[in-house]
Amino acid sequence: MSTLMTGIAGIRGVIGDGLSPDVIARYGAAFGTFMKGGKIVVGGDTRPSREMVRSALFSGLISVGCDIIDIGLATTPTIELMVVQHQAAGGICVTASHNPVSWNAMKFLDHRGRFLGLEDGGEVNRLFEEREFDYVGVHHLGKLRKHEEGGVEAHIKAVLENEFIDVTAIRRAQFRVALDCVNSVGNLIVPNLLHDLGCDIRKVHGDISGEFGREAEPTPENLTDLSDLVANEGMDIGFALDPDGDRLAIVNEHGQPIGEELTLALAIKHVLSLEKGPVVMNLSSSRASEDVARAAGVEVYRTPVGEAHVATEMDRVNSIIGGEGNGGVMLPGVHANRDAMVGIGLILSMLATQNQPLSVLVSRLPQYTLIKRKTPVGTLTFESIQDSLRQVFTDAQNIDTRDGMRIDLEESWIHVRPSNTEPIVRIFAEAKSKPAAQELAERATMAIKGEQA
Repeated sequence: MSTLMTGIAGIRGVIGDGLSPDVIARYGAAFGTFMKGGKIVVGGDTRPSREMVRSALFSGLISVGCDIIDIGLATTPTIELMVVQHQAAGGICVTASHNPVSWNAMKFLDHRGRFLGLEDGGEVNRLFEEREFDYVGVHHLGKLRKHEEGGVEAHIKAVLENEFIDVTAIRRAQFRVALDCVNSVGNLIVPNLLHDLGCDIRKVHGDISGEFGREAEPTPENLTDLSDLVANEGMDIGFALDPDGDRLAIVNEHGQPIGEELTLALAIKHVLSLEKGPVVMNLSSSRASEDVARAAGVEVYRTPVGEAHVATEMDRVNSIIGGEGNGGVMLPGVHANRDAMVGIGLILSMLATQNQPLSVLVSRLPQYTLIKRKTPVGTLTFESIQDSLRQVFTDAQNIDTRDGMRIDLEESWIHVRPSNTEPIVRIFAEAKSKPAAQELAERATMAIKGEQA
């Protein structure tokens, strides 16, 4: 069975099992047609399939008259910033983000460097399915231009100039920082950023070979090497990225991963200590982030999962910070996209200005346990799963069905939603204790299994 998966912001799949050169070229032509042959910025991560994907993609784009600005190896947030800097019609990130190395993907950006919304993404998919491509003659074919610098310097400059990042305090602190960029594009920018901030750096998985060296997601169970480096070398903090550099996970000075959910909570707390304003996060983000924002006296807005949804809501409410609980920090002062480099700047600023170790700062956050599970759904419809969940969670205080089903209970919540990237249902369960969170997740899992039976 083909693994090819389409969504509003792009397409992803396994190389040799759905994501073929033909599919890639046709999606390039569809996106280029949608962009009316405009200028397109393209970059991506270090996966071994990158050259095959890029070659097919370039063929599709050029065939409909798009000029390509090829920035080569680059993080997703760098690509997003370069779309704006080059005043391009759009951009394409060639990366499967947290998926394993056998996967690759194309993520489509609009002229603001943001992922396409529902309407625009749907139109690109329609053009692909109906093969409505505006092919051009030989004299109107697009051109390929390489941008050698890749946008790294401009990206670092944007981070360092942000008002919430105290460069002077960070430099004065002279932090010792351990880094795991999973042998991917984060290694092209994060060391430079940390050097500019006066940090002493030690790296693990520190090349750009594309052989990740660990599982792609920067979840606690995948950060053993980074944790050992921090503990053995006496580092102040450890940072871990996913392959395309938009998610940030953190290890404290004792070599203990704090959980990617707390990246956003810490960033929110730091920003709100300097300026008050609305905060936006998705439905699956931890209550710790919401509690921090409410304790600061600001409004909190929840959105369906997906960077595009969060960014749109941030615009609507004029939010000063937002993000997603998977380690995605979004700061409009730099750009309203997930950006690990922004997260690093904010967390180091917090450490420097508070003059406390990370473990102490984390201990002051609201304490929750968040459990994440994946469950195959077979032929089940999500409507039948929702019906079963309603029958199981009769103690619900609120139910939100904008994105799957989020059920809020008195001191806990559960969110069950079909994945946008895999043929599964994702279960998020959070409570004050691990046993309570496990019990919530088990109730949801049994409800789904009961439907399957």
